[in-house]
Amino acid sequence: MSRLVILFLLFSPLCLADTLRIGLPDSDYPPYHFMAGKEEGIVSDLLNRFAKQYGVSIDYFYVPEKRSQKMLDEGLLDGRIESVEWYVGQNQYYWSDALAMVEDVLVMPSGCHIPMIEQLAGYVLMARYGYTYPEFEHLFQSGDMHRENFYSEFEMLLALMDWEHNQRVAVISRDALTWYVARNNDFKKFTVSDYSVGKAPLQLQFAFDERGKETSKQFNDFLKNLKSSGEFAKIMNNYQ
Repeated sequence: MSRLVILFLLFSPLCLADTLRIGLPDSDYPPYHFMAGKEEGIVSDLLNRFAKQYGVSIDYFYVPEKRSQKMLDEGLLDGRIESVEWYVGQNQYYWSDALAMVEDVLVMPSGCHIPMIEQLAGYVLMARYGYTYPEFEHLFQSGDMHRENFYSEFEMLLALMDWEHNQRVAVISRDALTWYVARNNDFKKFTVSDYSVGKAPLQLQFAFDERGKETSKQFNDFLKNLKSSGEFAKIMNNYQ
C-alpha cells in the first residue's frame, strides 16, 4: 500500500474503518424513530443506508434530548436529530437538509373546543421533556400557561383519556398522531386543532468541525440522490 493511500485512510473524515456516533431519543418518536419493534424508523433507515454506501459503521446512543445535545457539544457524539428551528443555544453546527417537515398540532379529548394560542391562558400544555416550542415560550415565561412534561406522545395520548382534565392540551406532531390513531381506535376520539402550532424541518445536527463538515456534505449528497431516484419516497411510504 502506498504512503499516499495510508495517509488518506488516516485522515479522511469518513474512511472505511470509521464509526459515526449518533444520538437518538430514548423513547419512540413515530414514524421517525422507534426503540423497539420491527420498525426502526425513518431516521435509522436513512442512516443505515448512508453507512452502507460510504462504508462506515454507526454506533447509536439512545439518550434523552438534553443529554444528547450536551454529548454533542462535549465531542461524545458526531451527530443527533434536531431542527435548526428548535435549537435555542448559541453554538454553531453543520446541518443536514430536511429529512421531513414536522408539523405540530394541539390535541384534546373528544367534544372539547381548542382555542387559539393566545386564548390558552390557564391551560396546561402537555409537551415532550426537553423539547422546545417557540409558539408557547412567551406563555410559559409570563406564567399564563403551565407546562407538563412527558417522555413520549403515547404517554400524552393516554393521559388525555382522563376526562377530568379537560384543561389540558397536548402538542403533538401530526405524523406521530396519525401513526398512533391508525393503531388505536380509542385515539380516534380526540379533537385536533384545525391550525398548526409550528412547522420545522427534521434534520441531522453535526458537530462544527472538519469531520462534521464532511459528514454533513456527504449525507446531503446521499439524501439528494436518494430523493431523485425515488428511493426516499419508498422509505417514507413504508411508514404511512
